[in-house]
Amino acid sequence: MTDHVPTANTDSIGISHGSPVWVDLTVPDLAEVKPFYEIIFGWRFDDYGEEFGHYHMITNGGAHVGGAMSQSGDGSGQPAAWSVYLKSDDITRSLADTAAAGGNVLVPAMPVGDLGQMGVVTTPGGEVLGIWQNGTFGGFTMTRTVGSPVWFEVMSLDFDADAEYYRSVWGWEPTLLAMDGAESGAQRTRYANNRPGEAATAGLCEADPSWFPEGTPSYWRAYFIVENADEAARTITSLGGSVLDGPMDTPFGRLATVADPAGATFQIAQMTEEDQARR
Repeated sequence: MTDHVPTANTDSIGISHGSPVWVDLTVPDLAEVKPFYEIIFGWRFDDYGEEFGHYHMITNGGAHVGGAMSQSGDGSGQPAAWSVYLKSDDITRSLADTAAAGGNVLVPAMPVGDLGQMGVVTTPGGEVLGIWQNGTFGGFTMTRTVGSPVWFEVMSLDFDADAEYYRSVWGWEPTLLAMDGAESGAQRTRYANNRPGEAATAGLCEADPSWFPEGTPSYWRAYFIVENADEAARTITSLGGSVLDGPMDTPFGRLATVADPAGATFQIAQMTEEDQARR
């Protein structure tokens, strides 16, 4: 489930329309999980105050990583989760095109001060997706250091519907990867990058429902760099989080699926020696 991850190249080619531009975390009580992330990644959380609903900006050595906030109200029925946002050059059109393609608009375009505009949709494949149009703020910075976001992918229960959606609405060029290791005659899991070769910034994985608890919908997930995946996994467990899958060796590093103490899942990635040399 976690062996398909190249390194997204938004740090070198710039963040273009249709590429991940931001991630954020929503939990019942942010104060309870901040120490967890501060220890695991060394992140800093800065509260933007009442004007922004006490949204916190997460930075890593001064570089923007993402955002975080406590759920509004009692948060009932809202699982703790990380969300991924794609960059849009025209959020009004992206929302309209999503609806026309069979998705649903959950949050229409809304300004976030002068920083930009955001919206939230569900896609034809069922996953929740954030949309961001830059104002004065251009999203995260991928530094290839510990705590930096490094890759993003859709775990899709309807691969064909999502492949067409991201192609038609976001300009993706779904590029299937050759998958090694499947038994002869076995059905292979399809995995496509959004662009060919080094231009890839995100992936689309054909997920098997048996991988997840019953009722789990399609979803986006983000990977963050750790120095040592096994040590990070042990620390995550000691701090009240959980290790759901891995760590395991892959061509793209040593990877694991984990959850914070509130239950929000994410991926950790220990980079390969080759990628470490590119830092």
